[in-house]
Amino acid sequence: VVHTFYYTRVNNLSYTVHYREQGVDGDAGKLADDKVVDGQTFGATVNESAIDIDGFEKVAPTSAQIEITTGTNEHTFYYTRRNNLSYTVHYREQGVDGDAGKLADDKVVDNKTFGDKITENAIDIDGFDKVAPTSAEIEITTGTNEHTFYYTRRTNLSYTVHYREQGVEGDAGKLAEDKVVDGQTFGTKVRPDRKSVV
Repeated sequence: VVHTFYYTRVNNLSYTVHYREQGVDGDAGKLADDKVVDGQTFGATVNESAIDIDGFEKVAPTSAQIEITTGTNEHTFYYTRRNNLSYTVHYREQGVDGDAGKLADDKVVDNKTFGDKITENAIDIDGFDKVAPTSAEIEITTGTNEHTFYYTRRTNLSYTVHYREQGVEGDAGKLAEDKVVDGQTFGTKVRPDRKSVV
């Protein structure tokens, strides 16, 4: 008498794919939720590819074959941070639109790494006061990384008018007291009156 026992392949297995930052351990290195696929059959081979993750480059190999066993079926794809990003700082007169409000050339810094945090400070611009805040932290993303510092025109300036006899040097040529006008705004054009000297 011959008796044959029959078996079917186990089909309730699963596999897991991890997505991690290369060289970073623990939860800090986890870049996306694990992909868990159930209902897998023993001995089957599945193909997986690294997903796109904002701010990161895939590390080769970017695809893998996973053979389903009764053990731990998993694969990890690794990534590195993009380091070809940039940021821009603008310097503008507050309330003035367009090119007229541009007070200095933009500062553009290239080759920054995704996730970096950079502190920038408002530069000194002749004739203008900085508007608070005068420093800013820029976190590098894959989007538009920029910050604008604003300025107002100085209003604490003054001008002086001298009254002198032409061709006569020193105090001998002084015909009247100097006229000093305070509280002037940077860039304002004034036309002093000619003073009659008797």
